[in-house]
Amino acid sequence: MKKIIRSTIVLFAFFMLHPVVTYAESVAVAGDKIFIADGGLIVRNLLNGQISQCADPLLDPAGNLLANDLLATATDVVIEADYAVVTIHPFSETGPIVDAVAVDVSSCLVPKAVISVGECISTVNLDDGILIIPCVEINGVVNTVHMQRRGKSSNWEVSFLGDNPALAHYHHHDHDHDHDHDHDHDDDD
Repeated sequence: MKKIIRSTIVLFAFFMLHPVVTYAESVAVAGDKIFIADGGLIVRNLLNGQISQCADPLLDPAGNLLANDLLATATDVVIEADYAVVTIHPFSETGPIVDAVAVDVSSCLVPKAVISVGECISTVNLDDGILIIPCVEINGVVNTVHMQRRGKSSNWEVSFLGDNPALAHYHHHDHDHDHDHDHDHDDDD
């Protein structure tokens, strides 16, 4: 029993002392893009599967053009902030080596819209019986709803429902999918 407890404590200490590591796979998804490392870096639109030219030309973080033959050995990719970190296997005099290269993919990632409180404050005019609710999420789309009061009662009915174009790129923060790196660097959520 003491050995089990000791082993459990050692295992727990090991995991607590080592930082969280991000593992790369041959496919990574960020926003509405699929990044595929397979003899190059291919970017596809998640919604329609079409190849995207958003990362063309392929540049390193300093803005230098990356050699196609270097990325031709790509096997794995992970998206971190505005960069795709790609595992490559270039050849040297001693044979193949394992290395990584960062590719700027910021042009592929649509930043999450920041919604100010002012954009989402509902307004009501009780004298005219009009209620405007600018931020109502319906099936993942942010809509604006206008309601009118029926006579002098407390009953309201929808008089207008439409997309809110100011919030077209807004995506609700979902703790179950926190690994998608939604590029929201402010402190509001």
